[in-house]
Amino acid sequence: MQKVVYSISKVNKDEKFKGVGYLIEGNLLIPATSSKGNPYIRVFEDIAKKCRKVGDTENEFKGYITIAYENVNIYNKEKNCYDTLDYVETTYFIWYKLV
Repeated sequence: MQKVVYSISKVNKDEKFKGVGYLIEGNLLIPATSSKGNPYIRVFEDIAKKCRKVGDTENEFKGYITIAYENVNIYNKEKNCYDTLDYVETTYFIWYKLV
């Protein structure tokens, strides 16, 4: 288990997560809060394989990861109901530094 400082942002979006997390067996674990306010651990899998070293540094890494979500519920304001999308892919830019 390696402690890291991280920054994660969705590609083409302003949403950004940053803070302190842990790299365990190549996966990045970060603290998160659900839309209802409940804390949970968010896992980004295979980060160590998909991120590369930054320039001349020994402990900084960055890269892109695409995560697929299935059966996603999206609120439709026009119909005032939820629609279910079968498949959605989201691409994230990830930077982390080993502490």
